Amino acid sequence: MTRDASRVTRREIIAAGSAALAGGLAGCSLGSDDSEFDDSDPVLTHERWGKGGTALSYQTSEFYTPIEDESSQPAAAPALQTQHETWAENHSDYRVEVEYPAFGQWRDSLLRQAAEGNAPDGSTLDSSWVADFYQYLSPLNDHIDDMDDFFPFVRDVTMQDGDMLAAWKYTGCRCLYYRQDLIDQYGDGDPPRTWEDLIGLGQDITSGEDMEAFMFRAEPFDNLPYFWGQGGELVDEEGAPVLDEDSNRQAMMNVLSFIRDLVDTGVTPQRVANIEDVEDLPRNGRNDQLAMFIGNNDLIEREFKNVVEDDSWQRWQVAHIPMMEADQFATGVGGWTEGAFIDGDGDDAAAMKDFVSKFVEPDAMARYCAATNFLPTRESAYDSDEYGDDAIEYQDTFRELLQDGVARPAVPIYTTIADEYRVAIQSVITGQSDPESAVDTMINNVNEEYNA
Repeated sequence: MTRDASRVTRREIIAAGSAALAGGLAGCSLGSDDSEFDDSDPVLTHERWGKGGTALSYQTSEFYTPIEDESSQPAAAPALQTQHETWAENHSDYRVEVEYPAFGQWRDSLLRQAAEGNAPDGSTLDSSWVADFYQYLSPLNDHIDDMDDFFPFVRDVTMQDGDMLAAWKYTGCRCLYYRQDLIDQYGDGDPPRTWEDLIGLGQDITSGEDMEAFMFRAEPFDNLPYFWGQGGELVDEEGAPVLDEDSNRQAMMNVLSFIRDLVDTGVTPQRVANIEDVEDLPRNGRNDQLAMFIGNNDLIEREFKNVVEDDSWQRWQVAHIPMMEADQFATGVGGWTEGAFIDGDGDDAAAMKDFVSKFVEPDAMARYCAATNFLPTRESAYDSDEYGDDAIEYQDTFRELLQDGVARPAVPIYTTIADEYRVAIQSVITGQSDPESAVDTMINNVNEEYNA
């Protein structure tokens, strides 16, 4: 999406009404030099960050409050407290007045506010929302150093016409979890790189062990890397579905054929169609019932290291998701970003953009990710002293995987694509459809919905 004349109109609206808006949200007009706070007031509260006389409006989630007792993610609060106190010290004339919108209405409400010229000065944004806000977000280029330091998927999503429009502060990724001792016993010690390797190894394991070899959820995002690794594309630059193009149709059919082969060979049981709970697979792994599975990066900490009393969790290692060919790589990525809606280069805009950009300063990002087991989105954060011993296990492998990260396309038709993909996967697993029929049904339903 490109920015157009509506952005100029929005600037004019904000220029005329920003003081009134800030006064309504924060009880203090922008531009006021007198603070109502004194030395007895804390620098940070749940609703206010900083004590300056000029208020900046901001929306976020309770996951991101620096007040531990109010946080939905208390482990992260100290890192955010350090970050926000530093900003407040550097911008003593300002404070951030914080709103915590109801999550279910947040995106649509914020989009409506932006379209009407009433957006807050800044806001947290899901990475999948960023494209919806391209025309409203203000560039952060002058406040973020070395944009090439971010992983390619970050630049693909957040940059338009050379402008970085959102600060992507952390991510996660999908990977292959595998038992190293079983790979040593039944393979050559290296995790399977191709589908053929996975099926061969899986058959040997199921023959020699009383356990399932390989499992996954029918969740679309867990299975899209197989498609993306072949170069498959779901939509074009205009957001229209392109699954009916020959190369994309073939790539999707290859994926569903692979999934069917997993079931036919006994490497994966048919009950995989009913796996929904993200904790089911690591639980089976801990109980010696599973040798390999696809999962999110944080499971190594959350479901293995932190719940196993001895060192047996170290049998579990992580690797690239196996692909059709050995030279194909992809993983799904997500996470949250920060954006500024305040325009221009004045002091108010600079203060908000500094606030937003501080989330992606390498040390601040490293500190936050080390506390949460999320993954940094820029290379230098992995080298920060703040991302040392406390960081997630196997961080070097995850860092490598992120080079080939792919984000969900931020287009309306993606929801239908995901729903239809889930149905296609389940129908192939259960034998209700063959791969070709499942793909064609998926394509027809997606195109029908798009053209409705």
